[in-house]
Amino acid sequence: MSDVVATERVESPKPRGVILRLPHRLTHRYAKWLASHPIINGLLTATFLIASAIVSICFSDLPSFDDPAKEFITIGTPMAAKLYQLKALQQNTLSLPTKKYGQSRVARSSMVEDRIKFCFELPGSFMRFLRILPRDFYSILLIDQGSDELWSRFESMSKVVVRLHAGKGRINDTFLTVPGAVESVCRLQTRFEALPGYKQLCSKASLTDANSACCPIWSLANFIASITNKTSCHQITERDVKRVRDLYETCKMSFLSGALKRTCWDETAPSRWLCPEVPVRCFVHPHLLLLLAIALPPPHNHNHLNGSRGWNATLLVLPLWKRVGLKLWHLASLDRPQTLTNLTRNLTPSLAIEAIELGVYGELAGRYVAWDSVWLALGAACLALLLLLLTRGSVVVVGATFLALGWSLILAYGLYARLLRLPTFPLLNMMGIVLLLGLGADDILLFYQIWVSMHLQNDHSGSRATDEGEGDEKMTRLRLRTRQIALTLLHAVPSVCLTSLSTLGGLLVSLNSAIVAVKRFSVYASLTVVCHVVYVLAVMPTLLLLFVPPHRRRCYHIFRPLYPPHFRLANFFVIKARFAFPVLLLSVIITSAYLLFHAGWLTFPSGSLQPAFYRSAHPAEVYRIRGGEFSWAEYTLRSHRGLISLYIVWGVQPHDPRNHWTWTPYDDEGVVPQPLWSASFNLTAPESLSWLSTFCSKITRMPHSFALPSIPPRMSFLEKDTLLSLQNYGCVFGRGMFSFGDYNESTPVCYHDTAACLNNFAETSSSPTGIRFSLETMRTIGLVISVTANFSLSNTTFSAIQEFTQQVETWFSNLLATAPNGLAGGFLVSPELTAFEPYQDVLKFLPLSLGLSVSLAALLILISTLNLPLAITALMSVIASLLLSCLLLVLLGDWTLGIVEALILSLSAGLAVDPCIHLALAIIRSGGSQGVSWKQRCQRALETVGWAVAGAALSTAIAGFAVLPSQLRCYQQMGLFLLILMTSALLLCGIAFVGSVACIPDKCIVTC
Repeated sequence: MSDVVATERVESPKPRGVILRLPHRLTHRYAKWLASHPIINGLLTATFLIASAIVSICFSDLPSFDDPAKEFITIGTPMAAKLYQLKALQQNTLSLPTKKYGQSRVARSSMVEDRIKFCFELPGSFMRFLRILPRDFYSILLIDQGSDELWSRFESMSKVVVRLHAGKGRINDTFLTVPGAVESVCRLQTRFEALPGYKQLCSKASLTDANSACCPIWSLANFIASITNKTSCHQITERDVKRVRDLYETCKMSFLSGALKRTCWDETAPSRWLCPEVPVRCFVHPHLLLLLAIALPPPHNHNHLNGSRGWNATLLVLPLWKRVGLKLWHLASLDRPQTLTNLTRNLTPSLAIEAIELGVYGELAGRYVAWDSVWLALGAACLALLLLLLTRGSVVVVGATFLALGWSLILAYGLYARLLRLPTFPLLNMMGIVLLLGLGADDILLFYQIWVSMHLQNDHSGSRATDEGEGDEKMTRLRLRTRQIALTLLHAVPSVCLTSLSTLGGLLVSLNSAIVAVKRFSVYASLTVVCHVVYVLAVMPTLLLLFVPPHRRRCYHIFRPLYPPHFRLANFFVIKARFAFPVLLLSVIITSAYLLFHAGWLTFPSGSLQPAFYRSAHPAEVYRIRGGEFSWAEYTLRSHRGLISLYIVWGVQPHDPRNHWTWTPYDDEGVVPQPLWSASFNLTAPESLSWLSTFCSKITRMPHSFALPSIPPRMSFLEKDTLLSLQNYGCVFGRGMFSFGDYNESTPVCYHDTAACLNNFAETSSSPTGIRFSLETMRTIGLVISVTANFSLSNTTFSAIQEFTQQVETWFSNLLATAPNGLAGGFLVSPELTAFEPYQDVLKFLPLSLGLSVSLAALLILISTLNLPLAITALMSVIASLLLSCLLLVLLGDWTLGIVEALILSLSAGLAVDPCIHLALAIIRSGGSQGVSWKQRCQRALETVGWAVAGAALSTAIAGFAVLPSQLRCYQQMGLFLLILMTSALLLCGIAFVGSVACIPDKCIVTC
């Protein structure tokens, strides 16, 4: 054991003198009691652990993870308060001043989808094609393309993206040019139809006959079969494919330009008269429209159409409602790569399943919590092996470590669920398991190394005491054990408490966030850290005293070659290469800061603002992010569904009474929000109506009002008039026909009673007026004007959304500044921008969290060492470690400033400072006398706790590395974070910190 630590005897020449000089006499008394009654203390400790664990297990329910996205909302922010009051106004008022229309909050039936058939008959406008179509294909969707019902069905069904593997040097290959590609698609869809559970879950051709066949898949192969008058896609020949390819090349530009559309087949006139600019060949079959819509690449990928790249992806739309798609994941085991491989096996040419949208996106999270337990177990196994190496085969220490992990997690969950009574357990909380798995061994390993170092002192002191004949041998042994425990506690407890406090600081600063999931993760993770500290302080002294003997020789011959020969490498770094480390720290800080912030490598995510829950290669994640790249229909649908709706609200004041700690996702669905009425609202005043008329005339000047940057109106199934109806401003108080001004001038009742005029106008108007009426008095108590901006969230960036939001808010604020008192309390809100607000919250709380964490880390070192140069050096090391870790995460993990990433980064300072705290305390205490230089102190500190610091960092990094293959993205991100952060912390906050301290002038040794 002599190669672990051999320097503490320099500090303490006599054991009795050490105890007398202890600043905390309670430590000596506690150590004496432990040494005198180890069995009793062990029984008390075991009773406490068992009883607390049983209570936590018996009185807590297992958490459920149905849709983790529900808890990624903000509460208490200005936008949340406005949106809450908008919902409150709509659900506590009427749109018409009569009760016979019912309240606006009538629940929509959840059974509507059950009455909608995926297969339905041909519309009347297509009846002339019945004689040429096979009867088996009547059930294929031939609904009017201008109908929104088509889009609702397309959106509600499950989808699979299939990619064609192009041959070497044939990048322009497509499904219509490669021989056998369409046949491979046909065989693939047949295999899908044979999956376990598919026939039970699919949408049937008959709603009354449970044994009827499933509706056909919307696919390239089925549409070609329909166009070529075949009863099955297996009957398609290469001649049929060539015919459809010619039609595709002839008609694709007419389709994209909007010339080829549903109205070309109206019975009022021949198609060539209705659409004269379209080639006559394109009227051969209406299914050509569906083929172009579903199989055609999106309009922005014109390079696919012009032949510069191959169109090698197509979409299969399965007759499965998304609400039952999760069952197929379970029954068919689509999570397993082997299942997807079997579906595409022996297809020539080969195909690959690239993306899947089957079920609601977040529903798979609960399934993967159980699946990824395998990787957590692997991480635990790696941690156990490393601990065996570091403790020379001590099974006791390994067992104590895993007992600490299990007990801390169980007790923390019991406190979280029963004591604090938090109603939900977000998926984000599961990152606490990975975090504790990585950090759980650090404090125990430190206790162990300091404990075995005290054995050496006891060996030397005990032999001298025996030779000199000092008292009874039993009393001498008790005194030596008391001294050993006291010194262990004196050295280990401050380090354990300070490192745990730094980790807690990094967690608790996340309470600044307004996001529900982030706050609850902060609470649960903090509870696990506190429980772990309690375990270490309560259990480890007794456990080491009882089960770690002074002379451990078991397995020593196996593990001894793994230990370094008395830290010669450390001596080289500290003494000879020490002047390189300050330069290294400054270089890392300057280079990383420049690349991250000035060069813009660290950015916010683009595209979908929804947090990612699965690894980037997961089929569901691929479709969520890139689904619009594979199909014209999906691109168009996302563009229109992503349009931002703006609501201008009067009658209520922004207020959000919800609480982060009591809110549940079901509150927004089942609880009617309570409005906070505005006492100053007055719509009947003449000045209010006059200003409102002017406001409605200026509303067309709103930013992005008429410009169409992303949605050309003639490039969608939603024809121009439908697109304009989406742009209905709902502001009927402007000037023009059917406006309130026109009604006011032509209705006698308006001459003497404005309130009655508004009531009558709301009842007789053919379009919604936006006026809200009281449930009891039918009096006008609110006004809502809706605007749809031509700005889509489907494919945008954080900066673009931020710029749009600022422009709209500035435009509205300038208009509202001129409003009379009765309308001065209006506000602007958008439900679509609620997904953007968590990122604004990240922008606010992340800098504050990092600043507080770094400051706390430096302050802890300053308080514990009372040495300013040492604290400044630690601060520089922590900053360098954070910046380097962030840079590596961006380079290796493609990290952006998402919600989960920001939360993890807020922990970085509290974790990175741990090596600095251990080493700084060891440096200060390794002096003995004032004549010891910084170089000697650093060398002794490395010999005292260096191996424990390195082992702790390695154990955390290995635990993080083990969970990298997880399907859950939060596990993967936390694992990568721990791996990179602990590696950089070991290098910069460990080796570079000690080397930089060795460069400090010796005159700064005196405490500052």
